[in-house]
Amino acid sequence: MRLYPFVTVIAGLMLLASCQEDTTSQDNLDQEKRFFDIYMAANYPDAVPQSSGLFYVENKEGAGEMPIDSSWVLINHVAYIIPADQVYDTYIERVATDNQMYDEDALYGPYKMRNGVLNEGFTQGLKMMREGGEATFLFTSELGFGSTNTGDVGAYNSLKYEVILLEVLGDDIEAYEAAKIIAYTDTIVGVDTVYDAVNDLVMYYIVDEATDGPPVAIDSTIQVAYKGYLTDGRVFDQSDDSTYLEFVVGDYEVETVIEGWHLGLAKFKQGEKGRLIIPHTLGYGSLGLYTEELKNVLIPPYETLVFDVEVISVDPE
Repeated sequence: MRLYPFVTVIAGLMLLASCQEDTTSQDNLDQEKRFFDIYMAANYPDAVPQSSGLFYVENKEGAGEMPIDSSWVLINHVAYIIPADQVYDTYIERVATDNQMYDEDALYGPYKMRNGVLNEGFTQGLKMMREGGEATFLFTSELGFGSTNTGDVGAYNSLKYEVILLEVLGDDIEAYEAAKIIAYTDTIVGVDTVYDAVNDLVMYYIVDEATDGPPVAIDSTIQVAYKGYLTDGRVFDQSDDSTYLEFVVGDYEVETVIEGWHLGLAKFKQGEKGRLIIPHTLGYGSLGLYTEELKNVLIPPYETLVFDVEVISVDPE
């Protein structure tokens, strides 16, 4: 039985489909480029592209450090799909509200990220900035997300980013956060440490208002009023006057609270008020936490957390 003609037909059809796909992709790129060129001529007529095709427009010169490919940075930004200037991403609360993107659970304000993970155009643009600078990056999908539909950005979409580079945090984000938590606790009177011998980790606590109430112990069920915030003061969560967080201290199998709560609150008594200062290793780790519906950042990655706490009740085992 000879199958050669049939195989030849299949191979020919596959080649034809591949050629058609290549033609369609090129047509899409050509159309995108036409719209991009029109947009640039109308809005940035004096802008000159880099050799890669990136347009970098400096709005304010910075004077600080320049990031590299893998630097962690703190930025304010607005991301647009052009030529329509449709905002698709920002952590500036006013911009999110104005563009019907507001997420009541998200953490707005300076955004912590690692360069080199978003797209090539953004990576190149950020490396041209210095701390304190402001710039606009513009580029086609060849430096963006290409033919991929990310959900927020469709295939063959040109992009624009308006960026303020607030701080270059460096390549070693864990070392940066370790130094930050030490600098933060050095300013607090009465701070004490909790050592986690199992994981060789340290966190901090302060009892601001002491009582003679029953102590919190392992296997106690406790109720806690709290407010959680970053070291820069931005609040990400808090209880209200009628709803307290209840959990069993030391029960790590039920993921009600982070590890730092189990360790830190064991140093408190019923009725006491104080603070917990928790490194990311006993908090939300290297990934952080994201809002349930819109997947926006609630807790940044590698973030030190501070909680004002009050132990409302202690129910022994």
